[in-house]
Amino acid sequence: MTISHLDLIRKAHIFRGVPAAEFTTMLESLDSQLKSYRSGQIVIPAGRRVRRAGLLLEGSVTVYRTDFWSEKHFLETIRPGSIFLESFACAEKRVTNIFVRADIPSVILWFNIQDILRLDDSCDYHSILVRNLMNEISAKNIDLNAKIVHMSQHTTKEKLLSYLSEESIRQNSSEFDIPFDRQQLADYLSVERSAMAAVLSSLVKDGYLKTKKNHFILLPGPGDSQE
Repeated sequence: MTISHLDLIRKAHIFRGVPAAEFTTMLESLDSQLKSYRSGQIVIPAGRRVRRAGLLLEGSVTVYRTDFWSEKHFLETIRPGSIFLESFACAEKRVTNIFVRADIPSVILWFNIQDILRLDDSCDYHSILVRNLMNEISAKNIDLNAKIVHMSQHTTKEKLLSYLSEESIRQNSSEFDIPFDRQQLADYLSVERSAMAAVLSSLVKDGYLKTKKNHFILLPGPGDSQE
């Protein structure tokens, strides 16, 4: 493990606040493993029981849900500094109905979540890890609930406005970037990309927003005609 990797690990939310003097001991106690993946490689296949969560250090990986007919459905793209598979790792007997694929060459730190739950309370970092893990899981639950709200809207227009409004509130600004390109945004909202593009053009024309790539500026809208 390189010094740059250690720096990235220390900055991750899941390990934030762990005393520097105990960092190496903590990684050993969690049976941590560092692995590299090539572009397009399956990181975790569907139908597995997992005991480890992943912390993405470099690159980008995408999580897909799969069904009986092996159709894949986009769930989320993981960015450096974020953890994934933590819920399945906590429920270690649950078989995954998802798979994870590396979008580009990526480096992942795998660590055993069950070991966090079993750590001795006398360890200074035990309560820190538990608190950080709860924060991570809670944040993802909030994001999932927000996604359910967006997808429950009836039209593509309503789904887009719901999502963009949520992002504006989350980032506390009417001008913001979203973490998706157009295809990823369409996948996230479960709409057709071409239909979404047409709706975006209409929203721009009607004065709801301005946009360029993943940058958005929300506007007051067309006055009394706004629904």
